[in-house]
Amino acid sequence: MFPICICTLHHIHTQSDSLTISPTMLQKAILRIFDMGFTFITYGEFIEAILQNKNIGKKKVLLTFDDGYFDLYRFGFPILKELRIPAVCFLITNTIRDSKREIYDLEPKLHKNFNYSNDLEYFLNLSEILEMHASGLMEFDSHSATHFSCNSEDTERLKQELTHSRDKISEIFPHKKYFGFCFPRGDFNTNALNLLSTCGYDFAFSTIDGGLCKGDDLRRIRRIDISQSTRKEADYLFRLSKKLNLYSYPLLGNLYSNFRNRKFHRVP
Repeated sequence: MFPICICTLHHIHTQSDSLTISPTMLQKAILRIFDMGFTFITYGEFIEAILQNKNIGKKKVLLTFDDGYFDLYRFGFPILKELRIPAVCFLITNTIRDSKREIYDLEPKLHKNFNYSNDLEYFLNLSEILEMHASGLMEFDSHSATHFSCNSEDTERLKQELTHSRDKISEIFPHKKYFGFCFPRGDFNTNALNLLSTCGYDFAFSTIDGGLCKGDDLRRIRRIDISQSTRKEADYLFRLSKKLNLYSYPLLGNLYSNFRNRKFHRVP
């Protein structure tokens, strides 16, 4: 299997912070990825590659979104539909409301100011999730129930977070066969890794920077953060191109990722 570049984003709107990309820059990033010869794959194709060892070829990108913010539906989804880009979104399942949205013109909010309990209007509701899924472009999976840190020795709380979130995803998508988990803030420890299969998960995503290579631990899949952390378009697109080029090479990309993420090797 050639490396898969799993790109991750959080917010899409016009405010500037390290976890936000503007709609304009999102479109330019997608077009740059195309220009580099990469192909976007569906979540289903990704699962076949990692669990069924299917050869999907070189230079493949899986686009992921963390947390499930309304700005994905408002600003990101129209771009994904226009360019026909598949993606997967990891949901904090306790934020999902089964009620009609009353305010669509929400003022964008900086990530650091979010409260996962009180700012529910800033998260996707059930109808928006189902609409995006019905398009055939967007899949959904688990990001815990409350965004609880999985770097915890509280085994019972971790079980609750993992199980309740999986059960909610299964309730929304009753025909779903495989379940993936995304660690909130990228936090995990040995306790959390060992609980994944017990709680019904087949694989999990981390925030360890790098491409997914053959033989990697599928409980902590590496991803590439492509959030916009600079105001200069040229700098952003240069860094995006550099990361994708580097991590698409099996040996060089793997060595560089292991060097950058040495601290994670302490978790067996």
